[in-house]
Amino acid sequence: MKVAKVTLGCYPRDDVSWVNDGKVREGLATMLVRQADGTLKSAGEVTLGDLGVLRPDVEVGDEFIVELRARFDSQIFDRRVTFIASGDESNDVFVSAVGPGAHAEPKAGLFKRTRYSGFEFGVLVMAATTKQGTRVSRTSGPLVEHGPGDGVAATTT
Repeated sequence: MKVAKVTLGCYPRDDVSWVNDGKVREGLATMLVRQADGTLKSAGEVTLGDLGVLRPDVEVGDEFIVELRARFDSQIFDRRVTFIASGDESNDVFVSAVGPGAHAEPKAGLFKRTRYSGFEFGVLVMAATTKQGTRVSRTSGPLVEHGPGDGVAATTT
């Protein structure tokens, strides 16, 4: 079997500034790799604002799962997405996110840094494919534009 380096990073990272609205914003993504016996083994996790990425070895064709958990003030969001390692980092780039959504505010302040209202936490996954995420086709605009069923799900508690 061919081993692929799957890349998983979270967003927002250090380039996103949230408005000062007093709301709590937290996010955690856990990567679980399916073992030969069917069990899941943790391959690591990334948190909101984390500058690191996960790059575990996963055999092409093998399954791994990303569990997304986020909190926006009193709302809890979670999602479990199944990916298949493809080994094709140049074409298979997906994003999956949770949250009520985020939008850019007009630039203000000394450095004119873009600030965001709302909240969205997600992962960028390279060298894997899925039907549960959104294929990345461009990088400009809001954090990530999602349509119905494009990788955004919420559970409010």
